[in-house]
Amino acid sequence: MAAKSARTKAQPDTTAELASFFAKYEPAIAKLGNALRAKLRQRLPGLFELVYFYERQGSLVIAYSPTERGAEGLCSIAVDASGVKLYFGRGAELAKADPNQLLQGRAKQVRYVELRSAAELDRPEIEGLIVAALELAQLRLDKSSAGATISKAEEQKKRGARRPKGARPKAARVKAPRGAKKARS
Repeated sequence: MAAKSARTKAQPDTTAELASFFAKYEPAIAKLGNALRAKLRQRLPGLFELVYFYERQGSLVIAYSPTERGAEGLCSIAVDASGVKLYFGRGAELAKADPNQLLQGRAKQVRYVELRSAAELDRPEIEGLIVAALELAQLRLDKSSAGATISKAEEQKKRGARRPKGARPKAARVKAPRGAKKARS
């Protein structure tokens, strides 16, 4: 499957928005996040760069995806107060072919590698994970395409505003068995 190509680069408003997100972190973390972003843009040409900012968690996530959906992303970087991590959406499958056991995490699908410098992205073991992720996703990169940077931060704000703080999703509510009496307060 070839990545859908977009011929535009980051819009000026997206660039300013990204700069404002990075400004929320310690200078060393922001510098590392920016450097890794630049390297991934160069390494993954033609993929959409999707920007999410999670205010409550204080986390900036930049996903690299063949579509405009972050969940279909090949990988992403997550920046927070503790540092920068490189996530792989199909990391559980990649972990089977990770001889150096770099991938961390126990989620059902996602795994990550903690990065302390931009040079770590060039390590053969990490490059091998990126190559394996591309093969797993059956992606061919279009080196002539710059890809597009799309901010999803506003969508995240709207999505968070739909549900009142502290409200539980419908699936989390527990129904009383049929015929049971309600407890009186």
